[in-house]
Amino acid sequence: MRRWLATPLLLAAAVALIVTTEAPQVRAQAKADPPVEETFMTADGVQLRGLFHRSAKDPATAPVVILMYPPGKDKDMTKGDWEGLANRLATEGYHVFRFDWRGHGKSTDIKDTDKFWGNNFTGPWNSRYIPGGPPRKPIKNTLLFKDLGRNADRYFPTYSLDLAAVRFHLDSKNDAGDLNTSSIYLIGAEGATGLGFGWLATEWNRPAFNPTPNQLGFAPRYDYVPQALNGGVNIEAGADISGAIWLSPQRPLSMPDAQVKAWVARYAPKMRENNQMLFLYADKDNTGRKSAEFFQNEVLVGKGDKRNGLNPLNEKFLKDLKGANQLSGAALLGNNDMLKTEDTIVNFLAAIQKDRAKITRKNRGFTAPYFVDLRAFGF
Repeated sequence: MRRWLATPLLLAAAVALIVTTEAPQVRAQAKADPPVEETFMTADGVQLRGLFHRSAKDPATAPVVILMYPPGKDKDMTKGDWEGLANRLATEGYHVFRFDWRGHGKSTDIKDTDKFWGNNFTGPWNSRYIPGGPPRKPIKNTLLFKDLGRNADRYFPTYSLDLAAVRFHLDSKNDAGDLNTSSIYLIGAEGATGLGFGWLATEWNRPAFNPTPNQLGFAPRYDYVPQALNGGVNIEAGADISGAIWLSPQRPLSMPDAQVKAWVARYAPKMRENNQMLFLYADKDNTGRKSAEFFQNEVLVGKGDKRNGLNPLNEKFLKDLKGANQLSGAALLGNNDMLKTEDTIVNFLAAIQKDRAKITRKNRGFTAPYFVDLRAFGF
C-alpha cells in the first residue's frame, strides 16, 4: 500500500472537519477559460464528445475532475448547472472533464461498426438491445438513447466502457504533460452513482501503467479488464481515484443489491479505504437518503466489520443539504447561497488534494482504450 494511503481514518477526520464547516468561503480570483470540445473513442468503436475545462492554476500538474450526469431520456451534459460547477472547480485549480454517454447529446456516432456489433465484450449487449445490427444491411452506424426503448435499464452496464474511454483519453493527456491522472475525482448524480461504483471496481482490477517488456523484449498488450498479466498488477489504477461525490445517489434497477455489494467485498476491497466518498442529498429526499445509506453502510461497510478487520467509516460523509427540500441530482447545484453545495464540494476535494498534491505525474503508456469484461463483474 502506498504511504499516502496508510492513514484513511486521519484523512476522513480532516475531510469531515472541512465539509461541515460553516465559515464563509473565499473564492479564487483566477478566471476559467471557455471549455474545449474534444472527441475520443471507446474500445467498441463509439465516438464520444466531451468538454475539457482547463485549470486556471498550474495546468501541467493539476488534478482532474470527471463530471457524470445519469444516462436517460433527454439527458446530456448541457442539462443542469454542470457548467457552473466546472467553472468553479477550474478557478480552484482543477481540470474538469464532462462528456456525453453513448447515445446522448453529440455522442451518437458508431465509427467502427465491426467492433461495435462483433466484439466479445459489449457486442452481445449491443446486438440484444439495439435494433439495426447484423445481418441487417446497411448496418446501423448511429446510436440514440431512444433506440433502447424498454431495454434502456438493461443496457446500463455498457456505459462502463464510456468511463474506460474517458480514463484512456485523460491518461493520453497526462502523458502529453497536460494534466495529472495520479489524482482523479468523480462527481456524479443519481444513477451515475451505480455506474461509478461499478467502474471503480474495474479500475481496482487493472494496472495503472501499460505492461513493460520482459527480459525477452516481449510486452503483453493490455486489451481488457480484468486481463491476467504475468507477474500480476503491482499498482492498481483504482489508487489514482482520489475521491468521489455523489448527488442524490441511486443505482439502476439492472444492478441488484447483492451485485453492488459484491463490487467492494469481492472485486475491489481497497475501494472503501482508498476512494474517499461524500454522499449529498436534499433534506426531504427520503429516497436519496436511503440510497446514500445503502452505499455507505452496506456497500462500503460503513459501520465496519471487526471479523474482517474493517474500521468504521465517518458518518459525516452522509450529508443532507438543509433547505433543498426534495431537489435531486444536478438541481442541487447552482448559485444557491443557502445550499452552498459547490462550497461543500470544493472543501471536500481540497481536504484530500492537500495530501495528494505531493504525487507526481507518471506516464501511463497505454496506446488504445480498453474493454471491460462485463461478465467478470456479475453482468
